[in-house]
Amino acid sequence: MSFGWVGKILHINLSTGEITKKNTLPYVKKYIGGRMLAARLAWEYIPIKASSFDAENVIIVATGPLSGTIAPSSGRTIMSMISPVPFPFPWYTHSTIGGWFAAQLKFAGFDALIIRGKSSERVYIEICDARVNIKNADDLWGKDTVETQEILKKDLGSNAQILAIGPAGENQIKFATVQHDFSCASGHSGFGAVWGSKNLKAIAVNGTGDVRVASPDKLLNECVNIGKYWINPEHKFLLYDRDNSNPALMLKNMGPICSQSCVSNCHVGKFLTTIDNRTINTFCIGRSISGKMKTEYNRLGTNIKVPPVREYEPEASVALLEMFDRLGIDYWVRPSLQTWLTALKEEGIDKLHGYCIKPDDSTWFLNLIQDVAFRRGLGELFTDGLARSIDILKEELPANLIRLGHELVFGFGFHAHREGRFWDRTPLPYWIFSAMMYLSETRDPIIGSHSLMLLAEIQFSQKEKALKKFRKLAQRVWQDPTALEPNFAFEHKAPVAIWCQRMHFLIDSLPLCDFAFPMLIKPYNNVQEWLEDEDIYGDLDLDRRLLNAITGENFTREELDRAADRAFFIEKCLLARAGRSRKHEEPLYTHFELPCRDDNTYITKDDFLKLMDVFYDYRGLDKKDGWPIKEKLLELGLEDVAQELASIRNLL
Repeated sequence: MSFGWVGKILHINLSTGEITKKNTLPYVKKYIGGRMLAARLAWEYIPIKASSFDAENVIIVATGPLSGTIAPSSGRTIMSMISPVPFPFPWYTHSTIGGWFAAQLKFAGFDALIIRGKSSERVYIEICDARVNIKNADDLWGKDTVETQEILKKDLGSNAQILAIGPAGENQIKFATVQHDFSCASGHSGFGAVWGSKNLKAIAVNGTGDVRVASPDKLLNECVNIGKYWINPEHKFLLYDRDNSNPALMLKNMGPICSQSCVSNCHVGKFLTTIDNRTINTFCIGRSISGKMKTEYNRLGTNIKVPPVREYEPEASVALLEMFDRLGIDYWVRPSLQTWLTALKEEGIDKLHGYCIKPDDSTWFLNLIQDVAFRRGLGELFTDGLARSIDILKEELPANLIRLGHELVFGFGFHAHREGRFWDRTPLPYWIFSAMMYLSETRDPIIGSHSLMLLAEIQFSQKEKALKKFRKLAQRVWQDPTALEPNFAFEHKAPVAIWCQRMHFLIDSLPLCDFAFPMLIKPYNNVQEWLEDEDIYGDLDLDRRLLNAITGENFTREELDRAADRAFFIEKCLLARAGRSRKHEEPLYTHFELPCRDDNTYITKDDFLKLMDVFYDYRGLDKKDGWPIKEKLLELGLEDVAQELASIRNLL
């Protein structure tokens, strides 16, 4: 046994019932854990021709070396497989889940799970330390995600941690989630549908072991210095002043901890009241959960118009949130689908396929989502995701509404996010970084770079002062004071996008919360502190120090960057296996030629193609097909990956 890692990867074959174990340690120096480890395992275990609902698709559930320790926000779980969401065809991607599952899996003695095959009957997996069983799940099938967890906890004890799918996953709805606890979810990637295709209802784990830490004193010292209940993410000092807050009010407004070892008070959740007078939180994306996202978008020179979407009353918002979680459906479906249906109504379209549409009516929308989960009525139209639904309707609706629908899920079927057009305040240069990452990632990429993207909030608040401070920050982080300037100097923007990607991979591999890490700027108490501070740089070495204190290794930043690049290029090669290439990435320009909602900046198609060339060059990708160049793979020690990619190229 080593420090940090517990040493075993559990293999389960649902087709044969075979259960085996593999040593983790040969992987960890090159792949750390979490998302990096999952990428390597996917390359080894998912066959080239496998699709999302094939028995050969492999479910990978991974922890990291920080999981199960007191390292702040280290409780997240990583899941990966071939997803049914990507449009126009499935490919490999990942997702993360908050909560306590990863810690409990480590306590049971496993760093990761690999689940292969397809069961001939409905099953769930029970892990009690070294004892692993595949059990009949007929009594659980049809139950929602909360009922399923409650039943299994009665059998295994309250300490058991459970991942489960709901009716949407059972019915293989392509945006079905895997749920944990009440509101933690592997959401955007549709993994619940893959579980349903394998007849897998749940994984329940109860462990009594522990995670050994190499240097407890060093770890404790880091945690003490961090403190508890900081306001996070960093930009929230613009809204909350801790020095002048009433302590009682602070306690009342404090967000619930969403993941094991969390020490952050995100202050971005909303608390809503249910019909039976319970108070529930709506976690970190509270504005979208409560229906208060700004949706209006109407810019001269485009035929894209997004109307204001009605906010539902608080009780209705709570009912929707609870229903999405119980059915196991990605809640991000709501802003995209409700927005698009509202646009139809604005143009005088009252029916789809003979069914009335009433997106302003919360009861109607709630019933629609139930119909989606159970594949009935109008809901049947949307079971494969909005991008595919619009393809079905393209001969029936005006071109501007078809275009709007595709732009709402422009990122290969994933919902628009941090791209500056629809939901988020993301002006130049931040949407440039987003565009570069969308080109090369397996899904919407911005979840791992909130620290950078949320600098936009500070820029809005105090633009001239912010840009002055950002120049000093950029010089220290990227050795380029112009890196965050609001311009189109792509050569100065590509290194920042690559930095974001590396941080994203590392955050998802240790793992840590992407709101808390990387700590790009200091967590200020109030605006005045920020205004008076000449050097706003935070602590970008904290993640490495936590890792080394726990594992006893001496990882350098360069080694961690190389590990992140290895995993990035493996994921890019997995995309190549699926058939994705530059010709699929070029059409993203249509989204970024739309003016930014905040500063009206945009990019022409010709300039977008230049952006692609610059980014591909910096990233080590071939400008012709967007695939990794052989020399880069060999430099990273990925000889087997390079050989297989060459074979794929030869077949074209």
